[in-house]
Amino acid sequence: MADGLEEEIIIIEDSDAAYESAASKSSIIDEESSSVTKKKLILVGMGVGLVLIISLLFFTMQKDSKRAADSSMGYIDERLEKPTSKPVEPTKIESMIAKADYLYSTGSKTEALALYEKIAQYSEAVSAYNLGVAQLKDAQYEIALKTFQKAIQNNEKRCVSAINAAVCSLHLQNEESFRYYIDLAYAYLPHERQSPLYSYYYSLINYYNDNYLEALSALKNPTSQEYQKVQNSLASRINALFNNNYSAIESMESDKPITNDFSLGLLYARVGDLTLAKNYLQNAIKKGIEPVRSQLALGYVNLKSGQIQEGAKNIENITDMFGEEVYKPYPIKVELKESLFDPEKAQERYRNSVINSRAIDYQKIFYFSPYKTFNANQTISYIRKGNANIYIDNIDSAKEYLAKGSSSSSVNLGIVNAIKKALSFKLREANELLQKLVEIQPKHSILHYNLALTYAQMGNMADAHKHFLRSYNLDAKNYLSGIYAVMTSQLIDSENAKLLSIMKDALSHEEFSEEVDLYNTLLSISQGNTAILADWLDKDYKQRPLYLALDIIIALKQNNANYAQKAANKLTAMLPDEIVPHMMHIDAYFNKLNQKEYAKEVMNYLKAQELNFNDLYFGAYITRYLYIQQNLITGRLYFLREQLKAVLESTTERTEELTSSLALASLYDGFYEESYTLYNNLIDNLKVRDSQTLFLGAVASTAAEHHANAIALLELSKLKNPSFLESRYALGLLYLEVKNNKGAVIQLSRIYKNNFNSEYFNFSIDTDKLMFEKTQK
Repeated sequence: MADGLEEEIIIIEDSDAAYESAASKSSIIDEESSSVTKKKLILVGMGVGLVLIISLLFFTMQKDSKRAADSSMGYIDERLEKPTSKPVEPTKIESMIAKADYLYSTGSKTEALALYEKIAQYSEAVSAYNLGVAQLKDAQYEIALKTFQKAIQNNEKRCVSAINAAVCSLHLQNEESFRYYIDLAYAYLPHERQSPLYSYYYSLINYYNDNYLEALSALKNPTSQEYQKVQNSLASRINALFNNNYSAIESMESDKPITNDFSLGLLYARVGDLTLAKNYLQNAIKKGIEPVRSQLALGYVNLKSGQIQEGAKNIENITDMFGEEVYKPYPIKVELKESLFDPEKAQERYRNSVINSRAIDYQKIFYFSPYKTFNANQTISYIRKGNANIYIDNIDSAKEYLAKGSSSSSVNLGIVNAIKKALSFKLREANELLQKLVEIQPKHSILHYNLALTYAQMGNMADAHKHFLRSYNLDAKNYLSGIYAVMTSQLIDSENAKLLSIMKDALSHEEFSEEVDLYNTLLSISQGNTAILADWLDKDYKQRPLYLALDIIIALKQNNANYAQKAANKLTAMLPDEIVPHMMHIDAYFNKLNQKEYAKEVMNYLKAQELNFNDLYFGAYITRYLYIQQNLITGRLYFLREQLKAVLESTTERTEELTSSLALASLYDGFYEESYTLYNNLIDNLKVRDSQTLFLGAVASTAAEHHANAIALLELSKLKNPSFLESRYALGLLYLEVKNNKGAVIQLSRIYKNNFNSEYFNFSIDTDKLMFEKTQK
């Protein structure tokens, strides 16, 4: 070696050591130029870059969640390398290093470290840093820390040696030592200003000091393109920390080939690109990257994307494989969707549902559907037959017919009274009267139809379906019952394909008439045949509330605003005091306005109306829902709640629907505890326990963070209506939250519908809980 030549010896990378030694070749790098006449002999290897990435890797495993990063980053493979045309003859110390590197790369680590120690003795000032690198790589953290201390004392690479000493301190879980050395690295940083790696050191030190924006700034303005892969990875992590997810993705995807499929999968899940998220997570699983977290994340992504059964299967498999370990990576937090409560998002969702929601269309149809009266001819026939049998001395038969006639007359009178109550918005009283009449005359088709219609208007679709179906089975000519049975089966997620086929076949054999045309139109609505529905608008039938409601629904689907507005004018003129016609008037006139104009026009329109409000206080569920939604959109829920409270305190009528209205209004107005209390009163004291009320009680319980109560109510709701998917989905999520994956899988695996999207429930990863747990550790 020539006199005056300054040596900087860097350990050769494992994968290259044997090759370099056998070939007797060396590479030369001008890491920091001294003089044009001087040379720097370097055997290229892991060097500064390797130790820095070890620092980053270990930091991600040991620091709290604010410093979290993926340990799969590994050691740096890149080397600082600028070959010259003239190779340098290896000296004695170079040969020793090459031999040590060869031993290390072939697995003889003990012999290699012994040789490194001899090298250190031979040229202590030059090789202490490199020895520390080898010891750190071999997980000899206490020894490596002492070696880096020696390197710092010898003024050898003080800044990066201090960073590596901080890394050793992290491994040794010595926070005080870590803080000392990272501060020391910061103190030595100005001496590296002329180094091409200055920005790299700067970003690492600031990252460790939690100065993430400073670190990111340095990464965006690098002084060197070396170690670009590491810098991209660090930039992606900081961007992810600040939810700059697209920037994080861009940084991570700039490296080819892509190795961090798992992190990319999580980032794409964050931004809502669930298809790409699934692709990357599946790649991570194939590569064996983070097996528990990857498979669990894939299960949650499938739940988010509506593939509920697939997600349930993922969760079941990973739980069977890893047991309690599955509850550690991603604690679930169940919450309600923001679109329920935010006025702007609620308006967007509501205006969308006016056109596309099957449930809202059907409930409007049920609201305007006619009740049916008894068959007087049949009653007279029973009496006549009774008298005839008396005449022929068949006393037993005569008694039977006369009893039927008497019973039928009593039931028919009851039907009339029940219809009167229903039309005057005493819907629950009408329902209870009809229930008693069904016990007297269980095979009365019209009675079952009327009872079903009250249930449908009250929002209890499970019981409505049961009685519509029973009514149709008792009288196959009662087509309205059959069609409504089809509709309610869809609303309770239990479609009846056989019944639909029977209905289509039966109607196809009927002669055309106004009544048959109505049935076919309703059946087309149930099947979503919007093209066929245009024929209905061409008919000139007598104006009836149901017909006008159908006109508005169909015209809006056909984007025929003029026709919808004309029908809405007629409907509100016919029923000026009722709320639902005015809600449909709003749909027809204002649905094309922008959000601010819509809210303004709706508020002005409703102020100008003189509404009765009995339909809100005692009537159909659809009235409550639509009116509360419009008050949410216009920001007037507080005033509506005060109005409902005043009526509730002063009324002498039954309060079930009033309490339900106030509970729903309080829920949407963000008064969750109040809503929770009202629903509990409705269920426990007023005994309103249909599946819809139980479900809404669970929604309020979730909003008020009474999740145990929500689980209990959802279990009851599920028993009332086992096919109601919203209840099963919410119950499955809540079981995931309380670490009962088996219970969750049972519920979620029974959601057979693809692309299922809950209107109410959502879930996220509880990052606050993760941070707390890591802080405790």
